[in-house]
Amino acid sequence: MSNWERKALNFINQTGRWDKDKHISSFLAFSISLVKSLTSADIALQLEFEDEDTAKVKCASPVHLNGIVLNPDPIKKLLYAQGFKIIYWSKIPPPKENALSGILQALSSAVIIPVNTTPNNSLMILGWSAPQTFMPEFQECIETISLRLKEILLQSEQQLYFQRIAARFSAILHTIPHAMVFINNDGFSGWINQEGATLLGLSGPGEQLPAILSDAMTQLRNSATNSEDIYREAVQLFSSPENSITNWRWQMENKTLKVSCFPVNTQQISGRLWIFE
Repeated sequence: MSNWERKALNFINQTGRWDKDKHISSFLAFSISLVKSLTSADIALQLEFEDEDTAKVKCASPVHLNGIVLNPDPIKKLLYAQGFKIIYWSKIPPPKENALSGILQALSSAVIIPVNTTPNNSLMILGWSAPQTFMPEFQECIETISLRLKEILLQSEQQLYFQRIAARFSAILHTIPHAMVFINNDGFSGWINQEGATLLGLSGPGEQLPAILSDAMTQLRNSATNSEDIYREAVQLFSSPENSITNWRWQMENKTLKVSCFPVNTQQISGRLWIFE
């Protein structure tokens, strides 16, 4: 294994231990610092396209480069001309031909790595004072690092997206005026909304073990004045996993619950949804 292969593997290993619950900007700062160390670059930074008129330096080492603002138009033209591939400048072009001259002063060589982030796209830029040759082994290392960055960023974006979706639907389900209970057939997972937790006398809404939910619903059923009728209906309901029931009356001492139970079967989950009105 070559030295550059080891460095690429080092980057993969260290980013593999990254806690994806942290903000994505922190991951980029961590990655930029790591790449700078692995490649012995003299500068390393993120250049973020904040809007149509602003490209700003962030996560820079040395830190005095942070906050520098560049015109994004010529930089985007450079990226388009290169097909958004990694750019290797063994010799940095003169200022008149170099859209990045404002941050690459007194440097001999540079590497520009396009990075897709949300909501704004960025570049990771590495620079060296001494001339670099960028041999194929080095370029393979940088390509591997770039692929790993894309992988982690995509995973983080997907996780944030699903967290937002989960929070949105959780908020909706907790405000529904009916008690809702879902019990997964895997025997390990279940969920209840706020009205359901109140009805069943549980500590709070959210994830609950199916055994806890089943025991609480059994206690509720046993407290009904028509518990024997409920039991007979339940035998019919559970005789087939595809069976469902609506307008099922559970007569309590001071109220009547209208109960529905539906099978839920998708590629991801299989169980039953209970609704108490």
